[in-house]
Amino acid sequence: MYKVSKELIPINRRFAKEYNLAKALNDLGNPQLTIPTINVVGTNGKGSVASGLAKGLEQKYKRVGLFISPAFLYHNERIQINGDFIDDEELTNLINSSKPLIDKYNLTFFEIWTLIMIRYFAHKKVDIAVIEAGIGGLKDATKVMTNQQLVLLTAVDYDHLNVLGSTIEEIMVQKIGIAYSGTTIIASADNRNRSDLIEKMVRKNNLKLIWASERDDQVHYQKANKGLILCALEWLGCANSDSLTFQWPKGRFTILQRKPLWVLDGAHNPNGISQLIKTIEKTMHNPLILYAASAEKEYEQIVNLLEKTFHKENVFLTSFDHLKAWDINLVNQTNSHQIVDWKEFLLVHNQSEREIIICGSLYFVPQVYEWFITNSKNKKQEDYDLLLN
Repeated sequence: MYKVSKELIPINRRFAKEYNLAKALNDLGNPQLTIPTINVVGTNGKGSVASGLAKGLEQKYKRVGLFISPAFLYHNERIQINGDFIDDEELTNLINSSKPLIDKYNLTFFEIWTLIMIRYFAHKKVDIAVIEAGIGGLKDATKVMTNQQLVLLTAVDYDHLNVLGSTIEEIMVQKIGIAYSGTTIIASADNRNRSDLIEKMVRKNNLKLIWASERDDQVHYQKANKGLILCALEWLGCANSDSLTFQWPKGRFTILQRKPLWVLDGAHNPNGISQLIKTIEKTMHNPLILYAASAEKEYEQIVNLLEKTFHKENVFLTSFDHLKAWDINLVNQTNSHQIVDWKEFLLVHNQSEREIIICGSLYFVPQVYEWFITNSKNKKQEDYDLLLN
């Protein structure tokens, strides 16, 4: 498989004034129309909900497609059928054969991945596909999936303000905007505090709304996500959904080791960090926090929240090797420690008894995961994917 460190598709064009994926698909005869789709939108929890829902749908459907982003360790993870990643040969062939359309319509990075996913799922004749939005929904590349069966709305909060808008109303317009008239939206219990706004938009867009309830889960912030998945499975007529065992994706309160307890989590915006804090307070005692952000995130607000909760002497900031990594020297008014080498920091603290939370950018936490696995060869692989008991 292709590691995320290998560039398969140029990342130099992420946004555009005009998006042309629909035109490229029209040249192909609109293969997306053959793919019954469940769209997943929201700010936090999209990956967990999409992955959990796809697994549950295997009870009813023979071939279930899953499209998620960003990839954790391998590019191939983005496109799956029944949990199996697209293989290297098929991925390479689809990229190469799509180049004429990519060049003709000057497609963006995410449009290219969406095009490849559609071609692959159409060729494999999936029975249904769970499609996670990239950013937003109304203008997202995944909006082209017009054979829409259902939309799931995970927790909505402030994120990608430069693209989606600076108010919750503007952000919600983008999220709910993925739904076509007449579609049913199932909303996460996390959004109950914004029920008036959501219900108003649902009426305006001629949509149907179902509210999901929380369901018990050992990871606090997954309760609403689990409830959303189970509500959707029930709505879709999947029997015995309550008996499902959920294995959340890597980077979602993933336990690296138990003594002392080290947890890896991709919380990377204020709402995600707040939810993570609630889980930490129920499961850990006075942990150290190692945090790294992407450049465009609301990191100053997050750093202040971490310092307030865990005290400045327990919060450590670092950077990482990625084009989207932040510059920690630009963080204002922080009393946290700044760490040049996060690997050295973890090696040193591995000799102590302190619990550690490693959190932040979804480009950072996979690097920590891979480094930890590589440097812990004496331990069994399954030890790293356990949920907290």
